[in-house]
Amino acid sequence: MARSALRILPLGGLGEIGMNCMVLEHEDEIIVIDCGLLFSDLDHFGVEFVIPDFTYLVERKDKVKAIVLTHGHEDHIGALPFLFKAGVRAPVFASLFTSLMVRHRLREHGLEDSVDLRVMQMRERIELGKFAITPESVNHSIVDAAAILIDTPLGRVIHTGDFKIDPTPFYGSMLDLGAFGRAGDDGVLLLLSDSTNVEKCEHSLSESRIYERFEELFSKARGLTLVAMFASNVSRMGQIMQIAEKQGKRVALSGRSMEGNARLAVEAGYLQNAANVLITLDRIGDFPRDQVVVISSGSQAETGAALQRVAHGEHRQIKIGPGDTVLLSSRYIPGNEKAIGRMINELFKQGAEVLYEAVHDIHASGHATRPELKQMIETVRPRFFVPIHGEYRHLVHHARLARECGLRDEQVLVASNGDVIEVGGDRMEVVERFDEPRVLIEGREGNDVSKLVLKDRRQLGEKGVVFSLLVRNAESRRILTSPEIMAKGLASEQVELWLIEEAKNLVKKLVREYELQLNTQGVESDLQETIRVELRRFFLSNLGKKPTVMPIILDL
Repeated sequence: MARSALRILPLGGLGEIGMNCMVLEHEDEIIVIDCGLLFSDLDHFGVEFVIPDFTYLVERKDKVKAIVLTHGHEDHIGALPFLFKAGVRAPVFASLFTSLMVRHRLREHGLEDSVDLRVMQMRERIELGKFAITPESVNHSIVDAAAILIDTPLGRVIHTGDFKIDPTPFYGSMLDLGAFGRAGDDGVLLLLSDSTNVEKCEHSLSESRIYERFEELFSKARGLTLVAMFASNVSRMGQIMQIAEKQGKRVALSGRSMEGNARLAVEAGYLQNAANVLITLDRIGDFPRDQVVVISSGSQAETGAALQRVAHGEHRQIKIGPGDTVLLSSRYIPGNEKAIGRMINELFKQGAEVLYEAVHDIHASGHATRPELKQMIETVRPRFFVPIHGEYRHLVHHARLARECGLRDEQVLVASNGDVIEVGGDRMEVVERFDEPRVLIEGREGNDVSKLVLKDRRQLGEKGVVFSLLVRNAESRRILTSPEIMAKGLASEQVELWLIEEAKNLVKKLVREYELQLNTQGVESDLQETIRVELRRFFLSNLGKKPTVMPIILDL
């Protein structure tokens, strides 16, 4: 393929829900679409989230002309501070509300004054060297979301971002299919399209349906109504406040992220009636209980989040009981199902009525379903198609849908993170691959958790740890004390006590053999390694597992 081909490199978002980051490169210029993180299912090993490996961009940092953000969800903006900490410097383009959320994230990392953050207007063309971008407004579960129309030297690329086709959104208007159709008329080289809900065959629910449902539920409330949702869903927040004002109710916000995003939404021109209905949590008791609605974060059962504390009766200001209603108005993030299920059980135990998406229409997804995805493909009519933003099975199903829409096999490519795709002329192919383009992160400062460290943590967590302590004379090499054995995470207390005593006897035996060797041969063996090997064998034979053994010999 010609050297002037357009290179597409997904650093995240293909084969998973989250960590969206797409690199577009032509010769000596690069633009990056989104820079998100992935919340980790390894948090019990200290891994809080996962970000893309930015090595490719760092090595070409002088080529990076811009970072363009489709919307403000963490899986699209959350890794941005780490990209800048890695040394990449380029202007960031985002819609108004997205820019406010980015500014907040950068401030948390002390980067607010060192990043060139620019607000882009919908349908306003921005020249970026050999690239040019035009944001086009789309419907999603966050305001100011955009698809990005990217003009390149080889043709136009459309990156849909996360989108749906909602005929009656709460804020704004329906996605303009005419704009995508006109792009198709002009010719689209490549369509990169959201695949999250491709398995769902019915058109996604409109926000107007959620409005009607909330209006009905709020009017029937006998006690307090608590709505748990993503803090970034400003439209849902606006619906609740409007309905509350119509029904003479008051609204309280629970959770720092909820309060913070509400302030940003007001700054961006949304939630204009907030001052008419909002009260602080400590004023809940000043109003009849059926006249209060609480909007809470923590819908994913995050440890320590507001809703988790409510569910366990540990929230200082919010107590729920019989007559109260809890609405879980958000989708389950894959991996959180068990934790959310346990939280729902605890809420029911408190006596509340709990409604959730699986059994009630109280949440509308922000992602296009199969009919909407089909409509996008048929409207754009791209020369080539790569499904993005989804688990691998979603990408496969979306690719099949593209073929049903008339694209040939050679026009459709199911790619993975790390695949370098070249598009040019009448061909599209993977020409190179980078393995595991991801970094495991722990702590506020974003320390990298290596595979070796993670392996050690797994070993400790799954099999336990044993410490063996001895004191030795540095000159004579004789052992001065009886062995001390300490263990954690091995077995029940009674069994562990027996194991420790037997382990002490084993170490004493090894010490006698060591000293006998010193007396007869004058050669010192590696006592520490001998103890480590023999104790692991001992615990394997008695427990069926090999714990981590840490023999310590102090020379005095």
